[in-house]
Amino acid sequence: MSPSASELDPKASVEDEVDLNVVPLDSETPSSLAEQGDNPSSTDGEASKDIPSEAKDIEEAKPRLGPPDERAKVIRKYAHFSLILLGLMAIVYALHFARAILIPVALSVIIFFLLSPLVRFMTRLRYVNESAAAGLIVIAFAVTTVIGSYYLTAPITEWVKAAPSTFRQAEEKLKVFYEPVGQLNEATEKVSKMTQGEESEQVVKVAVQQPPVTSYILNSTVNAATGAIICLVLVYLLLAGGHRSINSIVELMPSVEDKKGLVSLLRDIEQGISSYLLTITLINICLGIVIGTVLGLLGLPDPWLLGIMAALLNFIPFAGAAIGAAIVFMIGVVSLDAPLEIAIGPILYFTINSLEGNLVTPVILGRSMKLNPAIVFLCIIFWGWVWGIAGVLLAVPIIGITKISFSHFKELKPIAHILAG
Repeated sequence: MSPSASELDPKASVEDEVDLNVVPLDSETPSSLAEQGDNPSSTDGEASKDIPSEAKDIEEAKPRLGPPDERAKVIRKYAHFSLILLGLMAIVYALHFARAILIPVALSVIIFFLLSPLVRFMTRLRYVNESAAAGLIVIAFAVTTVIGSYYLTAPITEWVKAAPSTFRQAEEKLKVFYEPVGQLNEATEKVSKMTQGEESEQVVKVAVQQPPVTSYILNSTVNAATGAIICLVLVYLLLAGGHRSINSIVELMPSVEDKKGLVSLLRDIEQGISSYLLTITLINICLGIVIGTVLGLLGLPDPWLLGIMAALLNFIPFAGAAIGAAIVFMIGVVSLDAPLEIAIGPILYFTINSLEGNLVTPVILGRSMKLNPAIVFLCIIFWGWVWGIAGVLLAVPIIGITKISFSHFKELKPIAHILAG
């Protein structure tokens, strides 16, 4: 019996056994490919096993922005908000930049609403038309302003000249109170010098030179005179022809209801502003008389001038009473000797102002011009920042006009309710 090939060549037998057990990659059967095609998760699962866990966390942490339509909506939303914010910032800057023109214009509009009832009353008289009535009112207003300024110039000038000596006298009398604070400041300066060492002596200090006071006063006077001229001319033009312009605007309204709504809006603004300002003016005059009399009985100098000061400062809500009380305190420190007399002046001043603001004015005005105190305070801060002292004086009429205007529109009535408090 002849030997087999495997017995003669052992290497060949091993290779034959390997070829029988191992299937090459290219020899996959169609059935196995079909099974893999029907179950792709097996291959994906095997591939996912090869991805490190940190890479998976990074993939999961990526924000899912969603479809392109949703992303476009989000972008449009933020773009719309950004445009509104930029528009508001531009309006605020424009109000501050153009304050030299806008302040007289705003004041003229408020005076127009204040004096319009008087012009209508005068036109009912014989041989008096709107132009004549407006001219008489503007001339009377200008003459009254000039006469009042003439009589107030001398005492105000004396006050300004005596201000440095007044502050020095007050400083001497109040030294007991602020002397400990001064000692604390000196100790702080010594500690800072010790910590800075000798290098601080070699530091060159740079100071920005400010313009002289006379230049500032001259510029302020010129600006005030220009604003007064613009205001008087514009008030005359509005009173003389404003009603004809308003009638022309009313005729442009498309429907009768719109015409009635516009006329009702203008009448309500006119009535609200005129009644508010006239009432507040009369209340402030009475307040000035009371405060001037009380301060005169306490022995303070120039009580009638202090009364005028109290009447004018009362047009500034919240801050006016505090400023007036501080001025009365300084004058009392210089003019009076007894501590009780010094303290009773500002206390009475602030008490009378509080009674007027919390009792007298709400009872007289009622709910016709009721405003939210918090919003009024914020508006005073905003308009004071934008327009200075003129903005502080115009803040309440501006918010009053805004409240009355918003109350005539259905969509804006909630805002008017918030402004009313």
